[in-house]
Amino acid sequence: MAIKPTVVQLEFIFTFSWELSIKEQLNTINQGIKYNTTIKMSNQSGISANEDLLNAIRTAENNSLVIIEAKISNDSTVVEFKNKYHNVHNLLSDLDSEPSYILIKDNTKNTDLYDFISFVPDLAPVRSKMLYASTKNTLLRQIGSNLINKQVMLSEPQEIIDFINTSSNGNSEQTLLTESEKIGLQINEEQRNMRATQGHQLVSQNNGTPNSLTFEVSTGNGSINSLFESNNVVAFKINMDNEKVEIVEQKTINSPNEITLISDSPSYTIYKNGSLYYFIYSCPSGSKVKERMLYASNKQGFINHLSNSHINFTKILEIGDSDELELSLISSSNEAELKQTEEASKVNNNTQKFNRPKGPARRKR
Repeated sequence: MAIKPTVVQLEFIFTFSWELSIKEQLNTINQGIKYNTTIKMSNQSGISANEDLLNAIRTAENNSLVIIEAKISNDSTVVEFKNKYHNVHNLLSDLDSEPSYILIKDNTKNTDLYDFISFVPDLAPVRSKMLYASTKNTLLRQIGSNLINKQVMLSEPQEIIDFINTSSNGNSEQTLLTESEKIGLQINEEQRNMRATQGHQLVSQNNGTPNSLTFEVSTGNGSINSLFESNNVVAFKINMDNEKVEIVEQKTINSPNEITLISDSPSYTIYKNGSLYYFIYSCPSGSKVKERMLYASNKQGFINHLSNSHINFTKILEIGDSDELELSLISSSNEAELKQTEEASKVNNNTQKFNRPKGPARRKR
């Protein structure tokens, strides 16, 4: 039986996977971090820097530009000194698909401070991404905050050049951003890429509202209602190539315990249990920001579309990975069962009240 991580671990894994899913390639997504796998770690890995690296940072010569690259050792025990450069192009020529830490000091600014870059390529293994993220804070503490200026996370070599140029020009506007600002910029970038790569305007760019469906729904030869005459689980995905919401799976299960959700991308799943319909929007860790944006913005429109076909949902659930699905929420098969379940839940919540502890017994005189 798999052991669930703590709340802190879950929070860290979710936040980090969201941060790294920006422009994530499909082969990374398919590795699918699951909360019940062995790749679980808290926000501290316990890996520390060796003395060679710390000495290289503290005793760097006064060349105009000093770049120090560090990597986690193959046995994942220490952060070790990898190389030193005085030219950014030499650094870029040595970079590969593995993450690394890069410290840059520009002595022309009359400062001893380093800019700290967490370089995490999109195609890096998911485990490496997790390991570097959970080691960063320990490394920064060892170096000392008095030696660190800016901290950024980059995923492409060109971004390193842009960062150095931006810093050299004294433009702090694009240096250290909050997570929400980073995500906002990435969404804008994804939208620009979509417009640039398509020779026409996408259906999804027609200024739809949160309640509108900006993709055509394809159900094959029959109607949506006819699908549930022989199935009770139907899963849909958005096909970006033909700009349609399409059926990717339809089957019949005997109980909620048998339900399985798509694990490598977001999806909409409809489950009919008896006379009740349940809508499940799942967005697994590792999903691209573009996918998250499209599925989230079209969810309510798709629900409204189904409602027009007289498919009304008892519950609408939003989850990340499939193991977050609470089966008790989709276990009722009729209104009577649903009412009993809700009443039992209310009773249970009312009985779980905080009991005031008794005070110490008074001493007898």
